[in-house]
Amino acid sequence: MNRNQARQGWLSPAQTPVHGNCDYHRRAKELEEINRLLRESSVLSMAIDFALEGYPQDARPMDIRKRMDLAERSLRCELLRHRLGKLSFREFSRSLAGHEVYADFCGLRDIRGVHHTSKSALDRASKFFTPGQLREMFDLLNQNACNFDFCGEIGLAEPVDSNFCLVDSTCLEANIHFPTDWVLLRDVSRTLLKAVKLIREKGGLLHRMPGGPEAFAKMMNDLCKEMTFTNRRKDGKKLRKKELRKMKTLLRRIGKHAKEHRDLLEQYQGQTDWSKKQAANIIARIDRSLALVPKVIHQAHERIIGGRLLPNDQKILSAYDPDLHTIKRGKAGKDVEFGNGLYIAENFEGYLLDYKLYKDYPPADDEQLLDSLRRQKQAMTGEKTLGVVGDRQFSTKKVAKALEEAGAEDWNCPRNPSVLMERQGDPMFKAAQKRRAGTEARIAIIKNNGGRVWRSKSFHNRSIEVGFAALGHNLQWLARAAVKQEAGQLAQAA
Repeated sequence: MNRNQARQGWLSPAQTPVHGNCDYHRRAKELEEINRLLRESSVLSMAIDFALEGYPQDARPMDIRKRMDLAERSLRCELLRHRLGKLSFREFSRSLAGHEVYADFCGLRDIRGVHHTSKSALDRASKFFTPGQLREMFDLLNQNACNFDFCGEIGLAEPVDSNFCLVDSTCLEANIHFPTDWVLLRDVSRTLLKAVKLIREKGGLLHRMPGGPEAFAKMMNDLCKEMTFTNRRKDGKKLRKKELRKMKTLLRRIGKHAKEHRDLLEQYQGQTDWSKKQAANIIARIDRSLALVPKVIHQAHERIIGGRLLPNDQKILSAYDPDLHTIKRGKAGKDVEFGNGLYIAENFEGYLLDYKLYKDYPPADDEQLLDSLRRQKQAMTGEKTLGVVGDRQFSTKKVAKALEEAGAEDWNCPRNPSVLMERQGDPMFKAAQKRRAGTEARIAIIKNNGGRVWRSKSFHNRSIEVGFAALGHNLQWLARAAVKQEAGQLAQAA
C-alpha cells in the first residue's frame, strides 16, 4: 500500500504511515467520540427502546437481540452516511465494505472481517426510525449537553450555552420540476401507463387497449411537444387551448384504461406471480394517480383556458409529492420557492438548539419563533433564554412583548430604519447581528452538506432526513468539542 491509498482510508490507523494529526486520524477520533456520546448520552438506549416498542413480548431472546442490533446498526449507518455527505446507498455500501473505521463504527466487523451490507438493507435502515423518534433523540442529546447537571456525564467540562439563540427560517425546496400546469397531465399519464405496462407484461393480465401503453405514451409526448411549440406561434394562446383540450381527452382515456387494468388485477391477482402485498402496492399507485386526474385537469383548465387564478392551498405542485407549498420569499432571482418551511435555532458557537420542518404552510416567522422558544424551554428542562437574534421578519410587537416578559434581550433586526440606526450604537447588538449572517451557513449545512436532504421524496422522508441531519450535526459538534477539550487538558498537563 502506498501513501495515496492510506489517505483514502484503505489502511487502519495503526498501519497508516502518516502523522497522527492527519485527516484520517482526525476522522477516526471523531467517530470514536461520537460512538462514546451515543452511549453515554443514552441516545443509543432510547433508539433500542423505540425498536422494541410494539414488539411481541413473547418473542425469542435471539429475535429480540437481532431487533436491538438492527436498531443500533440503522442509527449508526444513517448518522455516518450524513456525516459523509449523504452518499447514495450503493456508494455507501462500497465505503463500508472497504473502510475498517467505518465498519467498526457501524458494528459490521468481527474476527472474521468486515460484513458486506447491501444497498437495499441500508435503504431500509434509513427509514427505521420515525421523525418523532428522531426528534426525541435530538432533545435528549440537548438535555445532556445544555444542562449543567448532566453535561459531565457525556464528558463535557461545562454545558453548551443555550441561553442565546440565533434563528432563521427558509424553504426546504423539493426535488421537482417547475410546476407547469399542463406538464402535470403528462406526469399523471406517465405513472398510470407505467403501472398498466407492468400489469400487462409482468402480471400477464390483458385488457383491450389499442396500441398498448406505448402508443398512448407517444400520443401524450407528441401533444407535449406541440404545446411547447405554441409559445413561438403568433396565435399561440389559441393553440395552447386547443392542444390542452386534446391532452385532457387523452388523459381521461388513459385513466379509463388504467381503471380497467386495476380492476383486472384486483380480480385475478391469484393468477399472477405477485403476492397480495405486491399487487396492493400497484393498485394503490393507480388509485393515487386516478384521484389526481380530475384535479390536474381542472387546474390546467382554470389557468390556461379560463385564465383564472387558483388559491395556493388548492394548487397541485407535483403529481408525486402532495405536501408541497408555494412559499414567497422575495429573494433576488427567486421570488417564490416550492417546498416546505424549515426553521432552525442555534447558539453563538453553531450548536443546533431547535429545528422544525412544517408539513402545512408555515406560519409567520414570529409565530415560529415563539413556538420554538416553548419547545426549547420544555426540551432543555426549563433552561431560560436570555437573548434572541433574528432578521427583520422576527421583529414584531408580539415577539418584543414576549421576550420582555421573559426577561430576554430582543436583538432582532428592527424593521424601522431609524430604529436600526439607533441600535447600531449598541456593540452587543451589532456583534449579534454580524454573527447572525453565519446562520445562513448553518442552514446550508443542514440542507446540503449534511446530506442534500431536499432530494428525498415525500414529506415523511424529508422529515427523517432533516432529523438525522440535525442529530448528526450536534453529535459531530460535541465530538469536536470533546477532542478540543482533551487536547487542551493534555497541553495544560505538559
